[in-house]
Amino acid sequence: FERRSEGVAIFGGEAVKSLDATERRAIAAKLMPRIRGLISERSHKAGHFDDSTAVLEFVNSRDLRPLAALGTSCPDHFLRTKIRPLVIEFDPAKPDVDAVIARLADDIAEYRVGYQAYYDSCKHPDSPAIRDPNAVVYLMPGVGMFTFAGDKATARISGEFYVNAINVMRGASTVSSYVGLPAQEAFDIEYWLLEDLKLQRMPKPKSLAGQIALVTGGAGGIGRATANRLLREGACVVLADIDETALASANDELAKVYGRDFVRPVLINVTSEEQVISGFAETAVEFGGIDILVSNAGLASSAPIEETTLALWNKNMDILSTGYFLVSREAFRLFRAQKIGGNVVFVASKNGLAASPNAAAYCTAKAAEIHLARCLALEGAEAQIRVNVVNPDAVLRGSKIWTGEWKEQRAAAYKMSTDDLEEHYRSRSMLKRSVFPEDIAEAIYFLASDMSAKSTGNIINVDAGNAQSFTR
Repeated sequence: FERRSEGVAIFGGEAVKSLDATERRAIAAKLMPRIRGLISERSHKAGHFDDSTAVLEFVNSRDLRPLAALGTSCPDHFLRTKIRPLVIEFDPAKPDVDAVIARLADDIAEYRVGYQAYYDSCKHPDSPAIRDPNAVVYLMPGVGMFTFAGDKATARISGEFYVNAINVMRGASTVSSYVGLPAQEAFDIEYWLLEDLKLQRMPKPKSLAGQIALVTGGAGGIGRATANRLLREGACVVLADIDETALASANDELAKVYGRDFVRPVLINVTSEEQVISGFAETAVEFGGIDILVSNAGLASSAPIEETTLALWNKNMDILSTGYFLVSREAFRLFRAQKIGGNVVFVASKNGLAASPNAAAYCTAKAAEIHLARCLALEGAEAQIRVNVVNPDAVLRGSKIWTGEWKEQRAAAYKMSTDDLEEHYRSRSMLKRSVFPEDIAEAIYFLASDMSAKSTGNIINVDAGNAQSFTR
């Protein structure tokens, strides 16, 4: 091989230069949600981005288009990748991403027509019905490869299979010429009846399969419980938090249970516009977009009004009001790019509806959250973007808020010891029950899932009953 390939230009030589890594990821963040939206009409898809050396060598080559059109040659390859990819026309020397976006729908529609023609010309009387006609693999000169499938692991593995196909093309075209499988032979393998029986026997997809969630405050008690609940239903989850150590711990804990394909950590201070924008871009690159935002970042403070400093007031407003605005705005931008709807769930508080002693800053900021949710529900409805609120109360166990001064401050406000605080909250509730992070997570899952598909602008109190916080 070395003797015969010596002096031979791989894939006909380089036709274009790669953009730098930062530019490649920025383009991926912009394109992947749009591709995802266009191909998720049957079911949600998760994406994977690969800009490895092997991929870039192929997508930048002179022979990209003729080789890609020949399709893959190994059955294991195209069972994962379909017989051929979709090549996105793009000149990295004159990068016009908006032009790519403008013709993306037509390119995808053209691919579907081609796949339908392939099916119609090769099918037998007993062939299984046509499957999803969308491409799995998308190749972009100067940028890399996007792959999409029903879950992140399958999208990643599909990409790995196409890299193997690239290696086969490299070897064959270097020493001789590459030949793909004839269309009929490829079809007979892809639509093999025994393969179809295997597909039919696969477990039914979970309720959030292919969906992507971002949970702020993801390293805390409610955040972890929520991530766990969504992951259990098949979602991919981005854990966003300001606490790097706790974030790494939460990510490792969940990845051990659900696999590293399905969970990612992103360090975000929700009061930083730059970090929020960057975090959502990272989510788009890692998973292809977003379907669910759980806005849960929080803090708690307690002080009589005359002792409430401007700094304390601003801190509450920055995190609980501005922070919720910033993450919601970025989620809406991705939702609108995808055009397949979306769900936002705010984790507010009983204190957003009912006044509490010595907590004016906190209560006011939580009330602002709730009204922001109402406004967003109104704005998002025409795009099938739902926005709802969960109001917890006194979730002591597993909460980072209750491990700090807040617990002592609330005990002082109620003139009792910290040891008696949990029992105080339990006994004051109408149902006389404690509230746990898992209870909040269950309500969040309900609002994020299709079980609540016809609800928006609503509030669910998870507080074991408090007449003061009844909605009116």
